[in-house]
Amino acid sequence: MVSNQTDIENEILALIYSQNAEQKSSFMMMKSYRGLIFSQEIRTVAVNDHYAVFQALERNCCAALEGCVLLSSSFLPKPVKARVRNLSVHKGMLSLSNFEYVLSDWKERCHERVQPKEPTYFSLYHRKGFVRASLLDISLCGMGVLICSSEDCEFEPNSSVCVDFQITPAFRWIKLGGAIHYQQKKLPTTISRLGIRLYPKIEQAQLLKKYLAYRKAEILNEIEKNYIAATSYSL
Repeated sequence: MVSNQTDIENEILALIYSQNAEQKSSFMMMKSYRGLIFSQEIRTVAVNDHYAVFQALERNCCAALEGCVLLSSSFLPKPVKARVRNLSVHKGMLSLSNFEYVLSDWKERCHERVQPKEPTYFSLYHRKGFVRASLLDISLCGMGVLICSSEDCEFEPNSSVCVDFQITPAFRWIKLGGAIHYQQKKLPTTISRLGIRLYPKIEQAQLLKKYLAYRKAEILNEIEKNYIAATSYSL
């Protein structure tokens, strides 16, 4: 397995190197940050046997980079996941390693989603009972939640659910209807992730739009502050 992973990484680095030699190595880099998806063009600067160095065209977005990113390009057979190894925000330079292909193609989201700023717990009503849930992210048409599952805690796809939750005093939803999209159990733990399609009423949808805009502005402001802090420290 390790040998196979190494072969794949060597193959990807070789592709990047060959395209860089022909000065054609432009990528679109995608990164999820607090639920939002950021996409920007990056160009190869240098490549060796272990990592590749890139220049980001929009330096402020580098303040949102951590962990892994997704790369796509016309010369790559599949999208590629890579880990951020080193990062210079004020120069817009980053090096990536641990390259691997991802199984599915990149798809644009129909609706923007955001993660709440603070932990948000609520009641998820299903059939004649309810479970306590934790909100992971939310959009106008769906939400991701975590629950403590058990052997008898099964959620069939398309089964109806209802949620009561409050993010801040200004954003509260009562009996927000939806349906189970999927249940993903995280073995060997007792935690399950649920994907829920939301069917908000007109007033509920309007409040969701207001919250999504409010939270997006918070996230963008956070990135801007991080960028200013990083560049000021580097001067």
